[in-house]
Parts: sequence; structure tokens; C-alpha cells
Amino acid sequence: MKKILLLIVALVAFANAELQSVKYSPEEKSSDGLKAFIGVSGGNVLVADDGAIFANLRIGLDINPLLSTGVWVSRLLSDVRNYNVPEKQMIKYMSVGGFVELFPVRINDFSISVPIAIGGGALYVMEPDDEAFESEDYFFTADMAVHFNYRVTKMLEISIGGGYRMFTGIETNNLENLDFCTPFGELRFTIRE
Repeated sequence: MKKILLLIVALVAFANAELQSVKYSPEEKSSDGLKAFIGVSGGNVLVADDGAIFANLRIGLDINPLLSTGVWVSRLLSDVRNYNVPEKQMIKYMSVGGFVELFPVRINDFSISVPIAIGGGALYVMEPDDEAFESEDYFFTADMAVHFNYRVTKMLEISIGGGYRMFTGIETNNLENLDFCTPFGELRFTIRE
């Protein structure tokens, strides 16, 4: 009976020592809170079946290791061939919105994320005989993507990915929603706290 009691006491002491070693130190607790980040990205889309380049700016917070959220601003300026009009058009749009990014897979410095973004913006079109952008039109946009992320340094993360972007509300200058709904590829650089 004494041996069993000594064995139980030894197991309790061992379990208590293991639990003490799992507790976080104050330094670790402070680093587990919200963390800010800023990122820039660019990529390729098909506007009116013609290639165009877009640029994004993202600012947000890492809520926890599995979730980030924030706001984004996007701009596209491109000379595209719209087959519904006789000449090429210069198209510009600017949009803003919010995003949520989920990180279902994290392995050391590598992660896979799923960013989901919604927003709205304005579209401007300039034809060869125009002196400035005209035909302002407003739209809503949403996209979903998959990104492969790699933490190069403690603060710098590089991501490559792609997804699908949808638009609604575009009806100007022989352009429609489907001229802008497109798959896209993106290269992103993020500075994380």
C-alpha cells in the first residue's frame, strides 16, 4: 500500500511539474495579443478578355494565429480591348473594402490562407477621343482566393496565390459585370508586427 501511495505522490508531483512548464511567461503572453500588419500586392486580371495589372494596399490586425482582418484599397489602370466598341478603352477603377483572412494550415514559417474580401468602388473609362476619364459608374465587388505564404524574416512575409473576383453594378460604355468578373493571380508582400 505504501508503494502505491509513493507512486501516486510521485505521479502527482511529476504531473504538477509538467503543468508548470506549460504555463506561459509574461513575455509570451504579451506577444500573443493583437498584431498589426501592412501589405502591398499586385497581380494580373482579365478585363474585357484583356490582361490588366492591379495594385492593392492592405492594413489590418492579426486577431489570432488563425484569423486576420482589416481594410484594403485597390487600383487598376489599363488600356484594354473591349470587343463591344471599335477602339481600345483606357479603364481605371478604384475600390475599397474590408477583408477576413483565414489560416487553416500553419507549418513553421509556411502557411496557407484563404482571404475573403468585399467592397465597392468607382469605374472610369476614357476612349481615344476623350480628354479625360468619363462615364463614372459605381460597383460592388467581392473575391475569394487561396494564398501560399512564407515568412522570410521575423517581419516580412511573401505570398503568392490566386482566386476569383466578382463585380455587380457595372453598366457603362458597353461594359458589363461579366467584363470584370475574372480569375486573378497575386503576389503580396506583408510586414507583420
